[in-house]
Parts: sequence; structure tokens; C-alpha cells
Amino acid sequence: MRRTAAVLVALLACGLAGAAWAQEAVPAAPDAVQRELQAIEDLLVRAIAEFDGAQQSRSIVILDEIITRLESLRRDRTLPPRGREVLAQAYELRGRAYYNIGLQEKAADSFRSLIQLQPQYALSKDKVSPKIVDYFNSVKTALVGYLAVSSQPAGAKVTLNGEFLSLTDFFPLEILAGDYTVEIAREGYRTESRPVSIAPKATETLEVTLTRTSASAFLVTEPPGVEIWMDGALAVTTAGTLAPDFAAAVREKGLDPARASARTEIGGLSLGSHAIELRKKCHELVRKTVDFSEARDYDLEPVKMEESLASLSLRSEPPGAKIYLDGEAAGVTPKDLEGVCSGKHRVEVKHASGKFLQDVVLERNESLTLDCPIRPSLAFLGVVAESAGGERVAAEVQETLVRNLAKITSLNFVPAPRETVDRILEADRLARKGLLPGSGTDPDLIRKLTEKMAAALEVQGFLLAVLPEERLQRTAALHLLAAGNTVTDRFDVAFNEAASYLRFLSVVDQRAALYHPWTGIITVDTLLHEGVPVLRVAAASPGAEAGLQPGEVIDAADGHPIKQTAELLALVEAKKPKDKIALHVKGAGAARAVEVVLGQTPQEIPLNDPALLYNKVMMDLRQQVEGYPGTEAAAFARLNLAVCAMHFGDFAAAHEHLLKARTELPQRPGISQGTALYYLGLALERLGYKKEAGEAYRAAAAAKDATLFDNDGPAVAPLAARRAGS
Repeated sequence: MRRTAAVLVALLACGLAGAAWAQEAVPAAPDAVQRELQAIEDLLVRAIAEFDGAQQSRSIVILDEIITRLESLRRDRTLPPRGREVLAQAYELRGRAYYNIGLQEKAADSFRSLIQLQPQYALSKDKVSPKIVDYFNSVKTALVGYLAVSSQPAGAKVTLNGEFLSLTDFFPLEILAGDYTVEIAREGYRTESRPVSIAPKATETLEVTLTRTSASAFLVTEPPGVEIWMDGALAVTTAGTLAPDFAAAVREKGLDPARASARTEIGGLSLGSHAIELRKKCHELVRKTVDFSEARDYDLEPVKMEESLASLSLRSEPPGAKIYLDGEAAGVTPKDLEGVCSGKHRVEVKHASGKFLQDVVLERNESLTLDCPIRPSLAFLGVVAESAGGERVAAEVQETLVRNLAKITSLNFVPAPRETVDRILEADRLARKGLLPGSGTDPDLIRKLTEKMAAALEVQGFLLAVLPEERLQRTAALHLLAAGNTVTDRFDVAFNEAASYLRFLSVVDQRAALYHPWTGIITVDTLLHEGVPVLRVAAASPGAEAGLQPGEVIDAADGHPIKQTAELLALVEAKKPKDKIALHVKGAGAARAVEVVLGQTPQEIPLNDPALLYNKVMMDLRQQVEGYPGTEAAAFARLNLAVCAMHFGDFAAAHEHLLKARTELPQRPGISQGTALYYLGLALERLGYKKEAGEAYRAAAAAKDATLFDNDGPAVAPLAARRAGS
């Protein structure tokens, strides 16, 4: 019970002073002071236990130690508010303990120290013996007087010898007797200083009229929530509702009082001209210049903010991409967004196959249609140096590489956050070098890590630069790796030579030809005819639909004489699917004109083409697979992914792609299911599954009209039958 009383007394005694201190920001105590305070509070717990025990006098020794340690902190001016509270409590307990054992002079010394620390301290008459309370008050009466300060206007900050006391106006506060300098300060007014002498038991009263040095402006806006910027700095934001007294005046200015803000003050304005901007999201910016020639209050003209909205239509290829406007989800493409705030926005359109990113500026009432081509994203993993010399220039080289590689146009080039990449790699105890050829890393681990990083970074591929060991650091080996693949493509650049980057950029930005115009007419060159004889016409091809027959001779196309097959192919390649080509044909009968409407044929990626970066091709192919699932284009892309995997010798990945392509490709002449079955047999054979490979070959042999390379390529059936029997 006594312990509880002591704590309550300390809190009550700090009431007035605490209320004043609460107006001031209290800096955090240093760690060493905090540790010392914690140790002292532990001592206080022991002291209270002794104070409440049978031999109260035993607490005095502990209280002496607490006071000594806290006074030491106080002399260093590092005693925080909590330390002052503990010190005051220790003085009170020690004074009461001395009084209870008859040492009233020592009790008076403790109480005097307490009053000098906190002149407003009071003992609770309900919790402490009336004799001790009377004795404490008799000591206090001889030490303190009273001070009351009022100001016009009120709300000024009052300090006593530089220490904050309270805000005006306040009733008389207990002040330790003595001479003081009182300062009364309020923003926008000149600070007033007054000397004052406080005598014990006496009350001093100060009444101060403050002299204004700055102006204040008052503004009403419709709606509230408008930011008011003064001379380029945010001053205040309007809020609240308008008081009835101002409704009529605001209505006269064309504002709706029910939708207007409270009368908002912008204080502390220096005299002279000021630039004001009123800003609110989705509203027109308002600018004005005002002049304050006198230090007084100004009522500015009420402002009605005009809404400023636009519309944004987003389309993407592939469609179905998620839209993020300034980081917030806004639906999927295609999408018409109405009521978009005018101004600058970041448009991000994300798809599993890549993303589109662009900053746009919308004007009021503008309708903007934005085509959002989805591009795969390439994450730059940084620079790895193979020598100490390379380490010294790695940061500089990385900066140069990023600056030049940002010119890639077919991919979104993004430097990857190093901490994210490190976290993923470290989980499997792998360094960046472990992703490179010759590192000895398990291919399945590389596949798993690149897929994990791709998901975390929202990218489809990676680029890692290596500085090889050389005396003069001039070159960087760029290693390109598609997510899910296991072997990189390497391209060396002289990182300080712009032309070197141009070569790399041209290779990265080219797209492999996956389709080309197609007639289905296979001709042969011969010296026996004037023109090119038709050797074969593919079933269900444009040539077959036009009625061309094997043995007929094509001697002109679109009015140009044809003497070689290459001339005919060049004319076809210059056109687009659904274009027409006019052929002049001679046969057993009379010559005739034939019009062929061009189709298109899928085209396999060459197995080994030094001009291609196969990892980049794989990124483009995955965009087709993920962007257009269930389509023939996606099925042909998956077949080509298998070819790319075989290029790297990754027959396990090729097998996975071919299993899906086998079911997704159509059953028809040309590139079809039979093509996938043939390559599936090759992959199974290389993986050592001879029985399963034979089954795939036999299934491919049954696809009589399937071809390789393109719809005019060699037939699958005889090749598959031969491998099935081998």
C-alpha cells in the first residue's frame, strides 16, 4: 500500500510540470544513460521495498545511492524527464524516512532539494501522513513564490531562464524564489523579455502585449483537402467544414458552403509578395501572387478547385495483361479507364510473358489510347571480375555497361536489386559465377534458381558481365541466359567502344523468323526449260488451291520473267500472307495465268546459327507460349523452344517441351504433330530411352504428310521409319 502511495504521489507531484514539459519535444537519451537509468530504477524497486518494510530507515542507504547517481547525470545535463521523476521520488522517500526516525533537519534538506528540482511538487494529503505534508509545505513556503503570465494574443511560449515553463495564459505557478529572465515568444510576433524577481510566498503577474511582425492569410477552398504551397513550400492543407458565419460571403463568390473547407490560416508570413499554389489531386492547379504590406490578417478570395480528369484506353499484345496505374491495380487489357486524374502517371502493364512500362502526361479532358506491346524483361545481374585488377574497375565498368545496354529496344532492360539476387543465390550457396558455363553447377539447380529469380524480379532473362583476366581491362564478356535455361550465350564487348555495343544491340534486338510467306510450290532449276518446273505442290497449300500441277513450268511472276527458283522465292518473300502473286504457267496444254493467294508457313529455328543468341530467341518464344496459350502460334513456339534446348544439348528440357507440343500442334500436312513426334524420338534417344524413342519414331512415321524445317521441308515419315528400324 505504501509503495503504491509513493508512486501516486510522485505522479501527482509531476502533474503541473509534466503538463508544461509535454509541450516540448524530448530528445531520446543516449544508450549509456538509458542503461544507467535502468540500473537506478532497479535500485528504486529495492528502496521502495525497504521503505514499505519493517525497518524503513534501511531504505535511506539505497536512496542515497540513487540520488548521488542521478545528481551526477544531472550535472552533466543529460538527465531525461524520467530521470527527474525518479530523482524527485527518491528525495521524497528519503525526506519522509528521515522525518519518521526523528531527523527533521535531514528531512528538510531532502525536501528543499526536491522543491529546488520541482517547485510545483506536492505531497498527497490522502496518501501521506498529515504531519509530513504540513512539514513539507512549511519548507516549501520558505522557498517558492508564484508567477502568472498572460499575453495578447494568448498562446505564447513562456521560458524561465531559457527553460520552457508553459503557454499563456496560465494561472500562478509555483516558482523557486530568485531572479529570472522571462521570455514570451509567439510565431509572427516579436519576442518580449522581462526581468522578474520571485520572493517566497509572493505572486508576480506579467501582462504582455505582443507586437506583430508578420501577416496571416485566411483561405476557404471547395472542396477541402487542398494543399496550400507558399513560395514553393507546403504551408498547410485546408480541412474541416465552414462555420455558418462565413457561409453567405462564400456563397457570393460562387462556392457551395456545404462543400467548402473551414477558414484555414497560413501564419507567419513575411511582409512582401508571395507566390501561392493550390494543389489537389484530380483538380486544376491554381496559381496566384499576393502581397502582404502590413503585419495583419488577410482574407484571401475563396477558391473553387475545378476537377481535371482524362480518360485512358489501354490495349496490349498479348491481351489479358494486368494494368497498374501509379502502382495501383486498374484491371486487365483491353481496358478503358475513365475519370483518370490529369497529370503525370506511370503506366505498367504486366503479363506472364513480359511487361510494358511508360510515363504519360494527361491533359484535362484528354482521351489517350495507348498500345502497350508486351516485351520480355532482362535483368542485369552485375559485373563479376576474374582478377584483382578487374575488381578495381568493376563499379566503373558496370556503370558504363548499364548506360549503354539501356538502349536495348526489344527487351525491358532492368538492373536487378543486388540484395534480392544475393538472397536467392545464397539460399542454395551459389555465387553469380555459378550460373556461367564451366562452373560445374548442376544444370537442374541453375534451372531452378533462374526460374525463382525470374518470379521474384518479374523478368524473363538475365545478363551477367564477366571481366576476364587481362592486364588492360578492355573487354567484358556478356552472358545472356533465359529463365529456365541452363547454358548462356556469350558476346564480348569492348566496354569503352560505342561501336562494340552497336553490334551487340543489333543481335539482341533482332527477332528470329518464325513464319514466312508460303505458296506450297516446290520448283527445281533446270537448263531444259525456260522457267522453273514445278516439282511438287504441298497438299492443302495455296498452290494446290490455285490448281498448279507437278510438271508445269512457271516462266513469269507478277510480270517478271522467272529463270531460277531463287527469283521466284525472292518475289514471294517480299510479300505478306494473303497477298496475291500472279504466275504465268506453261504445261502440256495452252499457257495460262494463275493467281495464288499467299499463306504462311511456320519455320523452325536453325539448330546452329552463329548469328543468333539462342537465349534471346527462347525469351521471345516463351512470350508466344505464355501470351497466346492454346493457339497454333504458341504450339509452334513450343516446338522451337525444344529446338533451342537441343541447340544447348539440354535434351531433358527439349523432351518436356515436345511432350506438350505433340498434343498442341495440329494434325495436318507440314509442320505438325508428326514433326514433334520425330524430335521427341531424337530427345528420348539422346536421353537413353531407346524403347520410348522407338515408339515415338513409329508414331512419327505414321504422319505421312508431316515435314521438317517448314511446310515445304523434307518429309518426316521416311526419316522416322529409318530411325525406328535402326
